[in-house]
Amino acid sequence: MYAKLLFIIFLQVDFSCFFAQTNEPLVHLPNGWIRGRQDVTVKNVTFYAFEKIPFAAPPVGDLRFKPPQPPQNWSNILNTTHLDKICFQLSRKGPESEDCLYLNVFTPQISGDGLPVMFYVHGGGFYDGTARNLGPDLFIDNGVIFVAANCRLGPFGSCFYFPN
Repeated sequence: MYAKLLFIIFLQVDFSCFFAQTNEPLVHLPNGWIRGRQDVTVKNVTFYAFEKIPFAAPPVGDLRFKPPQPPQNWSNILNTTHLDKICFQLSRKGPESEDCLYLNVFTPQISGDGLPVMFYVHGGGFYDGTARNLGPDLFIDNGVIFVAANCRLGPFGSCFYFPN
């Protein structure tokens, strides 16, 4: 289910974008506009970061133990300049929330074709980890788009693999 949703999102991305006066890139996705940020690697290579892009509806309430559902559209520009919460886990690596099914996309350029993509799902035995386990610098420095996904962990993550 995750792979299908992610594939659809990436196939339908409209990379028409423009920059606000603050050098924050705006990109149009099928669900609405997102605002990212411009940053640099340790080697001073400029890149664009879009963190906390929803790839599924928040798995709360009736959706808590169900397979991921498509995200809702949004009408305002979605601020994707930072990841503020991670999925619940034993190690408590930061502020946690059940609403955590997000992608982080780091790209050396906004428009253009032909760049390779590294899609990263953290390890941790389905009980520990976050999309922030690995930074984008190595990939950006080598002209690679880096995409990292948060996934539900522990009892919130593994239960939906089994039939009701």
